[in-house]
Amino acid sequence: MFKKIVVGVFVLFWLILAINPIHAGVWAMENFLVVIIFPLVLWLDSKYNFNNWTFLILTIFVILHLFGAHYTYEKMIYFTWLSDWLGWERNYYDQFIHFLFGLMVFTPFFEVFYHQGLSRNLSYLIAFLFIGAINAWYEVLEWLAMVIFCREPDCLQFIIQKDVWDTQKDMAYATIGAVIALLTHRYFSREGRKKSAPIK
Repeated sequence: MFKKIVVGVFVLFWLILAINPIHAGVWAMENFLVVIIFPLVLWLDSKYNFNNWTFLILTIFVILHLFGAHYTYEKMIYFTWLSDWLGWERNYYDQFIHFLFGLMVFTPFFEVFYHQGLSRNLSYLIAFLFIGAINAWYEVLEWLAMVIFCREPDCLQFIIQKDVWDTQKDMAYATIGAVIALLTHRYFSREGRKKSAPIK
Protein backbone atom coordinates (compact mmCIF):
# COMPACT_ATOMS: atom_id res chain seq x y z
CA MET A 1 0.00 0.00 0.00
CA PHE A 2 2.84 2.38 0.89
CA LYS A 3 4.50 1.97 -2.50
CA LYS A 4 1.21 2.54 -4.32
CA ILE A 5 0.77 5.84 -2.46
CA VAL A 6 4.34 6.84 -3.38
CA VAL A 7 3.69 6.04 -7.05
CA GLY A 8 0.46 8.06 -6.89
CA VAL A 9 2.33 11.06 -5.47
CA PHE A 10 4.93 10.73 -8.23
CA VAL A 11 2.27 10.69 -10.96
CA LEU A 12 0.63 13.76 -9.39
CA PHE A 13 3.94 15.67 -9.42
CA TRP A 14 4.60 14.58 -13.00
CA LEU A 15 1.20 15.85 -14.17
CA ILE A 16 1.56 19.18 -12.37
CA LEU A 17 5.12 19.78 -13.56
CA ALA A 18 4.19 18.83 -17.13
CA ILE A 19 1.96 21.92 -17.31
CA ASN A 20 3.56 24.90 -19.03
CA PRO A 21 7.27 24.14 -18.49
CA ILE A 22 9.71 27.02 -18.97
CA HIS A 23 11.41 25.35 -21.93
CA ALA A 24 9.38 22.66 -23.73
CA GLY A 25 12.44 21.20 -25.47
CA VAL A 26 14.39 20.82 -22.22
CA TRP A 27 11.33 19.33 -20.53
CA ALA A 28 10.90 16.76 -23.29
CA MET A 29 14.57 15.79 -23.26
CA GLU A 30 14.73 15.43 -19.46
CA ASN A 31 11.44 13.51 -19.33
CA PHE A 32 12.74 11.06 -21.91
CA LEU A 33 14.94 9.80 -19.07
CA VAL A 34 11.99 9.65 -16.67
CA VAL A 35 10.00 7.54 -19.15
CA ILE A 36 12.87 5.05 -19.07
CA ILE A 37 13.89 5.28 -15.42
CA PHE A 38 10.62 5.08 -13.50
CA PRO A 39 9.20 1.99 -15.26
CA LEU A 40 12.62 0.42 -14.70
CA VAL A 41 12.34 1.21 -10.99
CA LEU A 42 8.90 -0.45 -10.86
CA TRP A 43 10.21 -3.50 -12.68
CA LEU A 44 13.24 -3.81 -10.40
CA ASP A 45 10.99 -3.44 -7.35
CA SER A 46 8.71 -6.23 -8.59
CA LYS A 47 11.79 -8.44 -8.97
CA TYR A 48 13.85 -7.50 -5.90
CA ASN A 49 11.19 -6.00 -3.60
CA PHE A 50 13.05 -2.89 -2.44
CA ASN A 51 12.37 -1.90 1.14
CA ASN A 52 10.06 1.09 1.57
CA TRP A 53 12.90 3.50 2.33
CA THR A 54 14.81 2.58 -0.82
CA PHE A 55 11.68 2.89 -2.95
CA LEU A 56 10.87 6.27 -1.39
CA ILE A 57 14.30 7.82 -1.95
CA LEU A 58 14.33 6.63 -5.56
CA THR A 59 10.96 8.31 -6.12
CA ILE A 60 12.06 11.51 -4.38
CA PHE A 61 15.14 11.63 -6.61
CA VAL A 62 13.05 11.34 -9.78
CA ILE A 63 10.62 14.02 -8.51
CA LEU A 64 13.54 16.39 -7.88
CA HIS A 65 14.65 15.68 -11.44
CA LEU A 66 11.14 16.62 -12.64
CA PHE A 67 11.51 20.04 -11.00
CA GLY A 68 14.75 20.53 -12.92
CA ALA A 69 13.00 19.54 -16.14
CA HIS A 70 10.11 21.97 -15.53
CA TYR A 71 12.08 25.03 -14.50
CA THR A 72 15.35 24.02 -16.28
CA TYR A 73 18.33 23.36 -14.06
CA GLU A 74 19.76 26.80 -14.76
CA LYS A 75 16.63 28.62 -13.56
CA MET A 76 15.42 26.31 -10.79
CA ILE A 77 13.63 28.96 -8.73
CA TYR A 78 13.57 26.96 -5.49
CA PHE A 79 17.37 26.86 -5.51
CA THR A 80 18.08 30.40 -6.71
CA TRP A 81 17.67 31.88 -3.24
CA LEU A 82 20.52 29.72 -1.97
CA SER A 83 22.76 30.80 -4.84
CA ASP A 84 21.92 34.45 -4.18
CA TRP A 85 22.42 34.08 -0.43
CA LEU A 86 25.85 32.49 -0.85
CA GLY A 87 26.84 34.86 -3.65
CA TRP A 88 27.31 32.11 -6.23
CA GLU A 89 27.61 33.10 -9.88
CA ARG A 90 25.33 30.30 -11.07
CA ASN A 91 22.51 28.06 -9.93
CA TYR A 92 24.02 24.80 -8.67
CA TYR A 93 20.81 22.75 -8.71
CA ASP A 94 22.25 20.68 -11.56
CA GLN A 95 25.28 19.62 -9.56
CA PHE A 96 23.14 19.15 -6.45
CA ILE A 97 21.07 16.59 -8.38
CA HIS A 98 24.22 14.81 -9.56
CA PHE A 99 25.32 14.61 -5.92
CA LEU A 100 21.93 13.20 -4.93
CA PHE A 101 22.16 10.68 -7.76
CA GLY A 102 25.25 9.18 -6.16
CA LEU A 103 23.83 9.52 -2.65
CA MET A 104 20.29 8.24 -3.24
CA VAL A 105 20.68 5.71 -6.06
CA PHE A 106 23.71 3.87 -4.67
CA THR A 107 21.72 1.77 -2.18
CA PRO A 108 19.18 0.47 -4.73
CA PHE A 109 22.07 -0.62 -6.97
CA PHE A 110 23.70 -2.32 -3.99
CA GLU A 111 20.47 -4.18 -3.18
CA VAL A 112 20.11 -5.40 -6.76
CA PHE A 113 23.62 -6.86 -6.88
CA TYR A 114 23.50 -8.19 -3.32
CA HIS A 115 20.28 -10.05 -4.09
CA GLN A 116 22.08 -11.74 -6.98
CA GLY A 117 24.11 -13.62 -4.39
CA LEU A 118 27.25 -11.50 -4.67
CA SER A 119 29.26 -10.75 -1.56
CA ARG A 120 28.59 -7.54 0.30
CA ASN A 121 31.96 -5.99 -0.62
CA LEU A 122 31.66 -6.93 -4.29
CA SER A 123 28.12 -5.51 -4.38
CA TYR A 124 29.45 -2.24 -2.93
CA LEU A 125 32.16 -2.09 -5.59
CA ILE A 126 29.87 -2.82 -8.54
CA ALA A 127 27.23 -0.37 -7.31
CA PHE A 128 29.91 2.32 -7.01
CA LEU A 129 31.19 1.58 -10.52
CA PHE A 130 27.64 1.66 -11.90
CA ILE A 131 27.07 5.10 -10.43
CA GLY A 132 30.21 6.39 -12.14
CA ALA A 133 29.43 4.68 -15.44
CA ILE A 134 25.82 5.88 -15.64
CA ASN A 135 26.79 9.42 -14.72
CA ALA A 136 29.51 9.40 -17.40
CA TRP A 137 27.08 8.11 -20.04
CA TYR A 138 24.60 10.80 -19.03
CA GLU A 139 27.24 13.43 -19.74
CA VAL A 140 27.96 11.81 -23.11
CA LEU A 141 24.25 11.86 -23.98
CA GLU A 142 24.06 15.50 -22.90
CA TRP A 143 26.97 16.28 -25.23
CA LEU A 144 25.28 14.42 -28.11
CA ALA A 145 22.06 16.35 -27.47
CA MET A 146 24.00 19.60 -27.67
CA VAL A 147 25.60 18.55 -30.95
CA ILE A 148 22.30 17.48 -32.48
CA PHE A 149 19.84 20.03 -31.13
CA CYS A 150 21.84 23.16 -30.30
CA ARG A 151 21.32 25.56 -33.15
CA GLU A 152 21.57 28.84 -31.27
CA PRO A 153 25.01 30.37 -30.50
CA ASP A 154 24.37 30.54 -26.75
CA CYS A 155 22.84 27.05 -26.45
CA LEU A 156 26.04 25.43 -25.19
CA GLN A 157 26.60 28.13 -22.58
CA PHE A 158 22.98 27.69 -21.46
CA ILE A 159 23.47 23.98 -20.81
CA ILE A 160 26.83 24.20 -19.05
CA GLN A 161 25.88 27.50 -17.36
CA LYS A 162 29.08 29.18 -18.61
CA ASP A 163 31.23 26.72 -16.65
CA VAL A 164 33.80 24.93 -18.82
CA TRP A 165 34.31 22.36 -16.04
CA ASP A 166 30.60 21.58 -15.67
CA THR A 167 30.91 17.99 -16.91
CA GLN A 168 33.84 17.14 -14.64
CA LYS A 169 32.13 18.72 -11.63
CA ASP A 170 28.90 16.81 -12.30
CA MET A 171 30.81 13.54 -12.31
CA ALA A 172 32.79 14.50 -9.21
CA TYR A 173 29.65 15.35 -7.22
CA ALA A 174 28.02 12.05 -8.16
CA THR A 175 31.15 10.22 -7.03
CA ILE A 176 31.21 12.10 -3.71
CA GLY A 177 27.56 11.23 -3.13
CA ALA A 178 28.22 7.57 -3.87
CA VAL A 179 31.21 7.47 -1.49
CA ILE A 180 29.10 8.97 1.31
CA ALA A 181 26.29 6.49 0.61
CA LEU A 182 28.72 3.56 0.57
CA LEU A 183 30.40 4.49 3.85
CA THR A 184 27.06 5.26 5.56
CA HIS A 185 25.40 2.05 4.37
CA ARG A 186 28.45 -0.01 5.33
CA TYR A 187 28.57 1.52 8.82
CA PHE A 188 24.87 1.06 9.63
CA SER A 189 24.80 -2.43 8.13
CA ARG A 190 27.75 -3.43 10.29
CA GLU A 191 26.10 -1.95 13.39
CA GLY A 192 22.86 -3.74 12.53
CA ARG A 193 24.64 -7.07 12.20
CA LYS A 194 26.35 -6.55 15.55
CA LYS A 195 23.03 -5.90 17.29
CA SER A 196 21.37 -8.92 15.68
CA ALA A 197 24.26 -11.29 16.45
CA PRO A 198 23.42 -13.83 19.20
CA ILE A 199 24.93 -13.15 22.58
CA LYS A 200 27.44 -15.83 23.56
